[in-house]
Formats: sequence, structure tokens, C-alpha cells
Amino acid sequence: MRIAILGASGKTGTPLIESALAAGHDVIAIARTPENIASNDPRVTKRAGDAFDKASIVAALEGADAVITTVGKTDLRDKRVNLSTAAHQSVMAGMAAHTIKRLLVISSIGAAQGVKRKGLRRNIYLYLRRKYYRDMYEMELEVAASGLDYTLVRAPMLYNGPAKNDYEVTEEENYLDVLKISRADIADFLVGEATANNWVKRTVTVADR
Repeated sequence: MRIAILGASGKTGTPLIESALAAGHDVIAIARTPENIASNDPRVTKRAGDAFDKASIVAALEGADAVITTVGKTDLRDKRVNLSTAAHQSVMAGMAAHTIKRLLVISSIGAAQGVKRKGLRRNIYLYLRRKYYRDMYEMELEVAASGLDYTLVRAPMLYNGPAKNDYEVTEEENYLDVLKISRADIADFLVGEATANNWVKRTVTVADR
């Protein structure tokens, strides 16, 4: 399979590329600045694509069999509050143009609406990012209505570290504890799910046991 990874130069993009290659897939690595994509493996095709430039995303997805998106704001000062919806509208247009059906999206547990989290600091953080998470929720609704074979993964806190290969998948939204997972393990889940298709047209969270 040839997997397109959007956001390939980011902290989660790198383990996604590594996991896809380890599973025997070829990769189309897409980033706004493709020179920042770490991998130099010959099975990785680097392409430029900007979330706010639909034509660039449509062109970058040519030849893909499945798409994994890891698009997110890491800086509260970033004013692009419509980043998730804009990026995925571009992705869905590209998938329609190239007849690609399988889409796997990294969202966030913050996108769950009306759910109180444990701890004052956590709820303050959610409040400060409320516009961003609302945008993610709107993106989820648009993806779910797209007719694509999607899997939405609401990521908990992500950390760097090796894959443990010991995580659980849940559709529960009202988490009682603070959840986390390594970027390597969420990459392992997403790459595996691209072909396993166990969670098609569902919204899940993947977290350490």
C-alpha cells in the first residue's frame, strides 16, 4: 500500500513514516516545507502541501491508497482557528479527485463536546483552546458525513518514546483519568488500522493501558 501522510515533518509525522516503512508500505510524505521531513528512505516520496492551499493538497495526494492526517496547532498564539476544517476539506477534495477511500485522522480528546476533564489545570487548558477544539469537532462532523472509509482517532497527551505495543482502543468519551500514549504507539495503531479496517466509520481514542 502507498500511504500519504499529511503533516509528515511534525513530531508525530516522523514515527508515522517509520511505522509505515516497517510495515512494508511506501509513503507519500506531505508537508508545507518538505525539506524538513526527516526520512531519506527511497520509499518515501516528499511533496509540498499547505493546509490552506487546496490545489497543493489535491496534487500531493495523487497515487495514494490511503491517507493519514496529523494536522494540529502547537502554539496558542497561532490564530488559524480553522486549521483542522480547512486542512481536511482540502484532503477530502484530493481524495475525491483521486478516488481514495481510506482516511485516518488524528484528532484530540479535547474535541469531545461538553465533557469535563479531571483537574482544574486541564479544564483551563481546554478553555483556552476552545476555538481550536471546536474546529476539530466541526472537522470530525465533516469527515463523518463525507462517505469516506474514515477512522477518527482522538489522541490523548502524546509523548516521545519507543513503542510499547500495549495500548487499548475505546469509544468512551468521559475519561476519568488522564490518558496518554507515545507517538510511536499511535503511529503503530494508525498504520495497522489502514489495512486492518477494524474501526471504519468510528471515532476512538487509543491510550496506554
